[in-house]
Amino acid sequence: MCIFMVPSVSLLDLSFKRNGLDCLYVMNGLFRKILPVLFFLLFASALFADEPEGVEYRVKIKGAESYALKKAIRESCRTFTLRKRPPSTAGQLRRRMEKDAALIETLLEARGFYDGSVSMTLDTERDPMRVLILVEQGSQYRFGNVELRFAGGPDEELGKIKPLVRRGHKAVAATVFAEQQRIIDLMTRRGYPFAELSRRKVTVDREQKRVDLLLEFDPGGFSVFGESTVKGLEQIPDKYIHRQIPWNPGQRYDAQLVYDFETRLLGTGQFGSARVIPLRPPETTNAIPLEITLNERAMRTIRLGVNYSDIGPGGRIFWSHRNIFGGGERFETSLSGSPIETKWDGKLTRSGFLDGRQALVLDMEAGYEDPEAYRAKNGKISGMVLRDFTPNIQAGLGSGYRYSLVDQFGEQDRFSYVFFPLQGVLDYRDDRLNPLKGFQLFGRTAWNEDVNGKNSYLKSEVEAREYILLWERIRLSLALRGRVGSIDGADIAAVPADERFYAGGGGSIRGYEYQQVGPRVGDTPTGGNNIVEFSTELRLQPGSRLGYAVFVDGGTVYNNLLHSGTDRSLRYGAGLGLRWFTGIGPLRADLAYPLNPDDSQIKRLQFYISLGQSF
Repeated sequence: MCIFMVPSVSLLDLSFKRNGLDCLYVMNGLFRKILPVLFFLLFASALFADEPEGVEYRVKIKGAESYALKKAIRESCRTFTLRKRPPSTAGQLRRRMEKDAALIETLLEARGFYDGSVSMTLDTERDPMRVLILVEQGSQYRFGNVELRFAGGPDEELGKIKPLVRRGHKAVAATVFAEQQRIIDLMTRRGYPFAELSRRKVTVDREQKRVDLLLEFDPGGFSVFGESTVKGLEQIPDKYIHRQIPWNPGQRYDAQLVYDFETRLLGTGQFGSARVIPLRPPETTNAIPLEITLNERAMRTIRLGVNYSDIGPGGRIFWSHRNIFGGGERFETSLSGSPIETKWDGKLTRSGFLDGRQALVLDMEAGYEDPEAYRAKNGKISGMVLRDFTPNIQAGLGSGYRYSLVDQFGEQDRFSYVFFPLQGVLDYRDDRLNPLKGFQLFGRTAWNEDVNGKNSYLKSEVEAREYILLWERIRLSLALRGRVGSIDGADIAAVPADERFYAGGGGSIRGYEYQQVGPRVGDTPTGGNNIVEFSTELRLQPGSRLGYAVFVDGGTVYNNLLHSGTDRSLRYGAGLGLRWFTGIGPLRADLAYPLNPDDSQIKRLQFYISLGQSF
C-alpha cells in the first residue's frame, strides 16, 4: 500500500462574492494553490503505477529426443529465457517464437540433424497461454570424407598428425571445433606457436546424408625458443624464475612446456597470475622471444582454523612467508592442538633445486601425543627432493632422523631412527578441495633403521581416490577411497607405538572413536602392522551453497602382536553429511554411526566438523 502525504491548503479565503471579478480572482488563487498538489499526485501515480502484467504463458517441448538438445533449447530460446519478462501482447509473443524457431533449426544442424524441422504453435484460448515447440529431428548425418591440409605442405612432424574424426562418426559441430583445436594444440607442441585455422569447409550431401569436412591450417613458420624476459616482479628476483625455466634457447618450441611452467609457477603459491607469451620473432630468425608476466601475491599469510570430531575441538594457526631469504624460498610454519595432541611444524621449500622441475623441501616437526593407545613426545627432521615430471605426476626421494619417547602399558621406550623415504603422486582431480571427477594415487615407502642397530623395518602405504560425475546438472558424484599399508621387517612390538597403523575416527572409519578399530590389550589400542580402509560417498550439490552426502566407511587394523592371532573382521560405519561451500572450500559436517562394532567399542553417533571434503 502506498500512502501519499498531500500538502495542506488553506481555504479560509475562499469566500465567494456577488461581484464576478471578485469570484474570478478567488478561483484563480485557488487554482494556483491546488496546481502543485495535482502535479504531485499525477507524478506519484505514474511513478508507482503497476506495469502491465503482460501475456502469461507456459512452454512445452515435444519431439526433442535427447536431454542435451532440450537443455540447449531451454538455455538459448528467448521464449524460455524471458518468461519472467512476458510480452505485452500475443502478437509480440508470436514474433519471439518466430525468432526462436530459426534458432532451434540452427541447433538441430549443429547436432547433425540437417533434415530436421521445427514448428511452434500458440494456444491463446487457454489461461495462461500455451506455447508448443514441436521438433522433428529427422536422421542424424554422419561424416564422410575428412581431410587435413597445411599451408606450404606438411613437414615431417605435421605429416604425423592424423584426424580423429573419422568416416561414419556423427556430424556434430562441437566435434569439428574440438578437432580443429586439438590439431592447433598439436602444432603448437611441435614448433609452430602461431598456428591457426585458415579455412573450414563443410559440404552437406543430403542425398547420402553425410557431411564432408576440410580443415586447412596455416602453421605460421617453424620456431625455436629464444630469450626469456621477466616482468612484474617486485620482491622476488628474476634469477629465481630463470632457474626454473624447463627449456633451453634453441630448443624446438613446445606449448606443453610453456603450460607446465605456468602451472608450476602458480603451484608455488607465490603468484596470483603467471603468463608466458610467445612474441613474433624478427624476420631474420625463427628464435621467438618469450615474455613471462607475473603478479606477486602478498609475501606473508596467516590463517586460523578450527575443527571438531569425536576427540573434541581442535585448532590450528598457520603462518607463511613466500620469499623469506630474498631468493624465492618459501617458509611455512604451523601450530595445531587438540585434547590429545599438540604439534609444531616448520617447512622450507626452495624451487628450482639443481633443475627447473625440482624442489628441495626441508621439514622439522615436534609434538606431544596423548591418545588412549600411548603417550609420546617426538621430533623429526628431514629433507626431500621433489621432481615434477608433469603437472600431474610427482616423485620424491629423501632422508631424515626421528626421535621419540613413547609410554605404553606403563613402559617407557626411547626410539632413535634414520629413515629414507620414497614417494610418488598421480593427481588428475579436477579440483583439489572439491573434486567431482578424476583420480589421485599416492604411494610412500620408507626404510627405517635404528641408529643403535637394534631394529629396522619398512613402512609402506598406498592410497587411491576416484571421483565419478554421475549427473552434471545437479552435480551428483560418487567418491571412492581405498588405502592399504604394511610394516615389514620387524615384530610389531619393536616398532614405536606412534609409528604403527591405527583406524577409526574422522578421515578414517567414521562412526568409530579415534583409533578404536583394531587390536587391543584390555581397553588400550595397540596399533598394528597392517591396515585396510575404504570409503564410498555419494555427493550432491544441487545449488551453489549447500551440498549433501551419504557415505559408508570400512576397514580394519591387524598384526601379530605377542605372536597371537588378531581379529581381522572389517568394521563398517555409515552416515550423512552436510556441505556448505565457501570461497576457500567446502565446510563439512558429518554424522556417522558404527554398523557392526564389537563388544568393547562404543555404539553411538559421532559428529565431525572440518574444512574440505572428507577425501
